[in-house]
Amino acid sequence: MEILDYTHPALRSQTEEVHEFNAELKRLVTDMFESMEKGFGVGLAAPQVGVLKRVFVYDVGEGPHAVVNPRFTRARGEEIASEGCLSIPRLRGDVPRAERLTAVWQDETGKRFRRTVEGLTARVFQHENDHLYGILFTDKVIPGTLHMIEEFEEETEPEAVSA
Repeated sequence: MEILDYTHPALRSQTEEVHEFNAELKRLVTDMFESMEKGFGVGLAAPQVGVLKRVFVYDVGEGPHAVVNPRFTRARGEEIASEGCLSIPRLRGDVPRAERLTAVWQDETGKRFRRTVEGLTARVFQHENDHLYGILFTDKVIPGTLHMIEEFEEETEPEAVSA
């Protein structure tokens, strides 16, 4: 699947809750994993591939996971870290996010989860969930911290989240 750039209207659109957990949803998730991997990202939301459903995928080094119909029930702490976005290549900026959050969601089969996540996983959840509401990381970036990185730096900037 093609990852849309920030100018595409889907990236500023609200998404719809998923009600059908079927082969079509499983295919979407599989295709999103492939696109995320090709883009060297740690997360990808359905609007980034033009699908206005409440779905995102992520892999922070523990294997790929799908998150469907996420809802955050509690957020604690705050940390600031550099973020990027597969829809805005090479742009980075510092974004404050909750350090830990409790979330409920389903996977692509409909199985329900409730977990507290922290660190990079919490950051990815928040970044991708924002996409489900038409929000880009640039809407939350600390003023004065946006900067472009060189293409060769992209793979070597470990503190940046590209989702």
